[in-house]
Amino acid sequence: MGIKLTENERQTLEQCLRNLQSLDGCRAEFAPEPTGESAGRLKLQGPWGRLDYRILTRLRLTESSAETAIHHLRGRPEDRTLLLTDYLPDRVAEKLRRSGIDYIDSAGNAHLRQPPLYIEVSGRRRPERQPRAGRAFQVAGLKLVSLLLRRPEAAAWTYRDLAGEAGIALGAVGPVLKDLARRGYLAGEDENRRVTGIRELFLRWELGYGDRLREALELQRCRWSGHSDLRRLADTIDRQAADAGILLGGELGARLLLGDEGPADQISLHCRGELLPLMLRLELVPDPEGPVHLLRRFGKGDRWSGWQPYPTPLADPLLLHAEVATASPDKEELLKELSDRHLSPRFTDSRMSG
Repeated sequence: MGIKLTENERQTLEQCLRNLQSLDGCRAEFAPEPTGESAGRLKLQGPWGRLDYRILTRLRLTESSAETAIHHLRGRPEDRTLLLTDYLPDRVAEKLRRSGIDYIDSAGNAHLRQPPLYIEVSGRRRPERQPRAGRAFQVAGLKLVSLLLRRPEAAAWTYRDLAGEAGIALGAVGPVLKDLARRGYLAGEDENRRVTGIRELFLRWELGYGDRLREALELQRCRWSGHSDLRRLADTIDRQAADAGILLGGELGARLLLGDEGPADQISLHCRGELLPLMLRLELVPDPEGPVHLLRRFGKGDRWSGWQPYPTPLADPLLLHAEVATASPDKEELLKELSDRHLSPRFTDSRMSG
């Protein structure tokens, strides 16, 4: 089945279509897709000719989540994609334009650059009422979704087991599962629940990770006073803080997992326990522009359970990909290799639907 839009997404899509229809000589026809990972297809016609777009809906984009959206939208160069969203702040819109992304928002701002159609509308104000994200893509929901992406068989677990494994309150599980089912990402009931549309679910989760979850998890941003080479910091962790329960993540974690010896501009350390003693042991100094991000671990399944090419445990590839896509979206080759080797095999597993 195709992706089922929430009420907020449906209202945003309808308003964007009305904005397109209001343009002189433009007729817009939208058709949902019965299968696939997009909201559907859009046909635009006018005296200038005809265009066919693949439609993606993304709500409440920020500068951070826009970087991840750009990475995803660039992943289909063979297919024209139009981003439909609720409202784009000027700086976010400019980032999309520089990246060659076509978009239209519910306020009427638009950027379409597909010959023979050229449309540019900017400066329109935010609508008074803004659609709100559903429970599945708030902080607790994103934690639960990360569990379902890592272990899709968990969809059939009890609420208590899901809450314990994801590290969220028991009362949050039901509303999140209900929202996922309404969006088309869960099918069945109770022990027959199963994940569907997993690739689109991953795309939406990664946007939510960059927009909300990572901010909620970040404890401190630092620089390392010992050396500028982050690989040496990884060695220092192995020697001096092997008992601290740290997982290596970010760009360096991804390169270590892939056996890539290239330099890394950023590292994430997923931590538990007291922060200050750890910073002292590792000689980390607070710095809002530093390359070392200290993040709070959540749940029980964030550690990579496969072959460990490095002594210090690595974060799960799902987190590695999300962190690189958020902090270093220009590292497209690294993201592609990480996806091809560690994520695509999961998403094409015969036990998953969609």
